[in-house]
Amino acid sequence: MKLPIYIQIIRLKNLAIVAISQILIYLVYLLPAKESVSIELDGYLWILFVLDTVLIAASGYVINDILDGEADAQNKPERHYIGHHGMSRSAAWIYYIALVIVGFLIALFIAYSIDKILLLSIYPFVVTSLYLYSKIFKRMPLIGNIVVSLFCAFVPAIIWYAEFDTIQAMAEIDLFRKEIVERVFIAYILFAFFSTMVREIIKDIEDVEGDRIANYKTLPVVAGVDRANVFALFFCMLLIGSYWIWLVGYTTTQLILLSVIVGIGLVVPTLLILRKIYRAKKKHEYTAISKRLKYLMVVSLFIFLCIPFVIHII
Repeated sequence: MKLPIYIQIIRLKNLAIVAISQILIYLVYLLPAKESVSIELDGYLWILFVLDTVLIAASGYVINDILDGEADAQNKPERHYIGHHGMSRSAAWIYYIALVIVGFLIALFIAYSIDKILLLSIYPFVVTSLYLYSKIFKRMPLIGNIVVSLFCAFVPAIIWYAEFDTIQAMAEIDLFRKEIVERVFIAYILFAFFSTMVREIIKDIEDVEGDRIANYKTLPVVAGVDRANVFALFFCMLLIGSYWIWLVGYTTTQLILLSVIVGIGLVVPTLLILRKIYRAKKKHEYTAISKRLKYLMVVSLFIFLCIPFVIHII
């Protein structure tokens, strides 16, 4: 059954991943501490917080499709949602504005409820950044890739910021647990940034022909596919280098088990991706690499969430 166009355009599967990841982070890292410390975004506030993140991402997809029509028609004709038999541009703009306004109102309510007005300022900053990405940054070498990568890192980072006082309060109950939570968040944020950088560069290489026609100055268009490949390899190596943070601060037994989990789940697959990037020459090879990176992101979330259980059982 084909979904309505206003659902297709916001990439429901991707939004589901964002929502599920934030919900699981809450259940695994914050809810168990509820008996000992006060959680600011509790109950319905957490649901609204997740919804707000989803609305930000959804608005980013819509504005990207509005402003990126020419390149998408060439690169992704099967996912070209605006014009022809899809949504009209005027309807898409109304949809985008509605998503932004509803999201802002939710952010305002959350910030007022927990007395963190600074949290509200993050909303327009992120929405504006995603707009500028679609309007300007996407057409520039590396800048657009960095913006998208920062947004992906923002998904777990905003939880850390919103519940910063809660995590700090954990130190009074269990200092070890508080330090582990902070380090694991740092590890996952770095993973989100570097893995997205690799995937975005790979996607630019995939789309190089359409981007050239649309006169976009992406990295492969400006520097060539071979040099863009070198950048993808570089960020892939940084990703591998960041895995050591996943293994800091544990007892010997915990370290051994986590080393096996991280090694099998992250290091080995990333080394295989690195090898494929080095050998890739054709578009279908880069498409396969992009899919592997997406699977790696799912595995990373699983490892991120299983770490507290590993610590608990050992």
